[in-house]
Amino acid sequence: MRRDPEPNEISEMVKGVVLLLPFHLLAGLIIFALGYIIGTIVGNYSVFVVWFVGAIGFLFWQLLYVIPLTIRLRRRGQIGMMKGVILGAVLTALVNGVCFLVSFGIGA
Repeated sequence: MRRDPEPNEISEMVKGVVLLLPFHLLAGLIIFALGYIIGTIVGNYSVFVVWFVGAIGFLFWQLLYVIPLTIRLRRRGQIGMMKGVILGAVLTALVNGVCFLVSFGIGA
């Protein structure tokens, strides 16, 4: 018999997804700043290369903060929020993958 999650757990999962958003914003700002700094130092179009690689690799960059965050939430006993963080990371990875496939015309 399948047990449906309680309404409280669903709200905790939503909180976990919302908790992940500032981390994504901070990661995006770091990638932007890093590209700007490298573009200023090197010149040419290197700023766009850094931004492009950062955007394509965002799927992997997010693991740097998602894994420690899930470990911390699990240790604190906030399993619902941990599930929400994992759900948000998976959704981000799927959107990133679809954008990658669309931008390179793979599968069309």
